[in-house]
Amino acid sequence: MSLKQERLAPSELAPEPREATRLESDDEIRQALQARRARLATRSPAARQGAQGKKPAAECAEVEAQPDRPLLRPPTAMLCILDDGKLDGEWVRLRADHTVIGRIDGDVRIPQDGLISSRHAELVRQHGPSGFHWVLIDLQSTNGTFVRIGSSVLRNENEVIIGSGRYRFEAGAAHAPHVDPAGAPPQTTQAWSGPAPVQSLVPALVELSPAGPVNRTALTLPEYWIGRDAKACVISRPDDLLVNGRHARLYRDAKARWHIENNKSLNGVWLRIAEPMPLGGACQFRLGEQRFIFRAH
Repeated sequence: MSLKQERLAPSELAPEPREATRLESDDEIRQALQARRARLATRSPAARQGAQGKKPAAECAEVEAQPDRPLLRPPTAMLCILDDGKLDGEWVRLRADHTVIGRIDGDVRIPQDGLISSRHAELVRQHGPSGFHWVLIDLQSTNGTFVRIGSSVLRNENEVIIGSGRYRFEAGAAHAPHVDPAGAPPQTTQAWSGPAPVQSLVPALVELSPAGPVNRTALTLPEYWIGRDAKACVISRPDDLLVNGRHARLYRDAKARWHIENNKSLNGVWLRIAEPMPLGGACQFRLGEQRFIFRAH
């Protein structure tokens, strides 16, 4: 029989039978996660550790795994562009090392906010000895980049936003030439200058406006409250509906450093960044009137 005449039986053409591959469904994955959460929720701290730091025998048969995370590629962060007056908004995944936010140019643009510069700020993913981390950088914007803080040591010319008000801290005597309290002559030659203004010798909190400073509070007491309640707050904003009654505390510590502390207020205290600001796992920042939530994974 020639090659052209040779024919193979159908059974000879079929591949060898083998076990079928079954993909795990989305429902099965969800059920596995729910079962894990249920197991963890029912275990008390003592049951997790067992007597004298040992796991109970019943738990040794099943050891919990850690959630799968990338080990080689850089982590992804999330940015939420908040809706007006709300904590929801549009979430954006940050996969690149650099994300620029601006009014006209950038990866995230907010064209309707006239207080935002064309290229206002940048989120940068960096790699260091302890792994990847994110920093927020102001791109020399006109109106500054602010982060929401719980507390902070104030340095000369730091700016903060409280409600609708904007303030600048002036350190005063902390930046005046040092004079030995015993009256000893200075060890270095001092440049001649006329008498310093009285205000510059005392720390102060200066309220700012687009036209310039409007109010100046000399900080001579160890503590001040800022808020809408004029009876409780030396620095009061009675007509500012964005401010709580006792919104923030300003105080001097034993080392004569001034601190500002948010008093669990609704709208927070915002500090203008002067240098690249490391970002934690979750935080808020604002450009102009636009607020953002940042979350690192």
